[in-house]
Amino acid sequence: MARRGAAVLAVLVGLGALLLGATPAWAHNALVTASPKKDATLTAAPGAVKLTFLATLKSDGTKLTVTGPDGGAAAGPVTVSGKAVSVPFTGTAGGAYTVAYEVLSKDGHLVKGSYRFSLAMAESAAPSPSPVTESAQVSPSASPAAASTAPVADTGSGDPWWPWVGGAAVAGLLVGGVINLVKKRREQA
Repeated sequence: MARRGAAVLAVLVGLGALLLGATPAWAHNALVTASPKKDATLTAAPGAVKLTFLATLKSDGTKLTVTGPDGGAAAGPVTVSGKAVSVPFTGTAGGAYTVAYEVLSKDGHLVKGSYRFSLAMAESAAPSPSPVTESAQVSPSASPAAASTAPVADTGSGDPWWPWVGGAAVAGLLVGGVINLVKKRREQA
């Protein structure tokens, strides 16, 4: 009996190590910070829109668009630097702006999402764009999500739930196996 309990425990520990060891492969890139922030109301136009992600981004395949209240583009060329992507902000009108992103991580995982912020000001001159180093050009119509005027949930910033459920199930099995093994040994003694 003790051998059977030890074998079951060994299988459970091996399965747990296999599943828990694979968790980094399940981790997807996520939006960490955004400037301007989601749902922010600004009284002055920002110089740029900048998003920072959990993992390093690839410059090819990374898109960032800003759409103004009139549906037109309100951003300059895209700059990717490490974990950050930014565009100079060119909007001049007050109203709601939609930021849409599609970023490609170094591991090849694509993350998409969008959010809105508002500009509470009368029409004024836009700030001058800052110089761009490495850039990937994006056409204003490249992202269909950017043209949407309805609020869209941030689909790329959440972690998947199923690895946590799987890990909890494996942990439960491991604890159950240990308890069973201890009971069997006490019964034999």
